[in-house]
Amino acid sequence: MTLRNIKKTLGALLLTTLTVSATAQDLIARQAPIDRRMKDVSNVSLGTSFANADLNDPAANIYTTWVNKGHKNAPGYAAAGTRIDLRGFAMPTPSRKINSPFGPRWGRTHEGLDIKVYIGDTICAAFDGKVRVVDYNANGYGYYVVIRHPNGLETLYGHMSKQLVKPDQIVRAGQPIGLGGNTGRSTGSHLHFETRLCGQPINPALMFDFEHQDVTGDFFTTTRAYGEQTASRK
Repeated sequence: MTLRNIKKTLGALLLTTLTVSATAQDLIARQAPIDRRMKDVSNVSLGTSFANADLNDPAANIYTTWVNKGHKNAPGYAAAGTRIDLRGFAMPTPSRKINSPFGPRWGRTHEGLDIKVYIGDTICAAFDGKVRVVDYNANGYGYYVVIRHPNGLETLYGHMSKQLVKPDQIVRAGQPIGLGGNTGRSTGSHLHFETRLCGQPINPALMFDFEHQDVTGDFFTTTRAYGEQTASRK
């Protein structure tokens, strides 16, 4: 075999090896799990509801008003079967321990989850959105924040030691909004986390799996209507 033929043979073998390697890498990439969390808004392909969202007036198709007082003061209407996009999420805290679940407690309904955090732990926004309420309630949430999101949800973060955002501020998923604490009606440091639609609570555990630090799926679909239908947006 001439030197020229040897070079041709070696070149063909190298090309074949590179092609197989590239194909194998593509296969591995296709099989890799898709991370639905919001990491970098500049390079993440978002769902339609987030890509076209107006963060200055999030979920305007659901809510009729915007006020900076009252965690329940969120009139609007969402029909049964409303699909809430959970993609692009961030867990509010890396803590996996639930101290108290959603449901009946002490003769009333506990409208959120109590997640163990320590004073000074960072609390983050669960989705992109706009801060609606930054307030203090001595007999309840202590220092708390409410954020309205383009997917229709409002999330509430209570008993914090410090708030790091202001009303009407636009925030991104994973952005620090406060620090863990023990303020208000609280018997130990923890985060009280709520998910609400039109001012009405939904069990956060139906959407957020704190034990596995993930959401329960890409979408959550309501089984009943929330809020009240109104003639026009105010």
